[in-house]
Amino acid sequence: MNRSQYKVIAQRIFKSDNQRIAVEAVIFEGLSSYEAEKRFDVPKGTLSRNVRKYKREVEYLNTVVAA
Repeated sequence: MNRSQYKVIAQRIFKSDNQRIAVEAVIFEGLSSYEAEKRFDVPKGTLSRNVRKYKREVEYLNTVVAA
């Protein structure tokens, strides 16, 4: 996935801009979830769950494309 594809998916599955930006930083810039939570003011413990949610969504989309 590239960043423009990420933005389309993130817009649909995350409500807050902070969550979208923080997950993007974890996925594309290699930040840890903990560091991104602090940097982007995301509630503690939610970002790793959001990253997993995004990865499951990508996995699902890849499965649909492959079918």
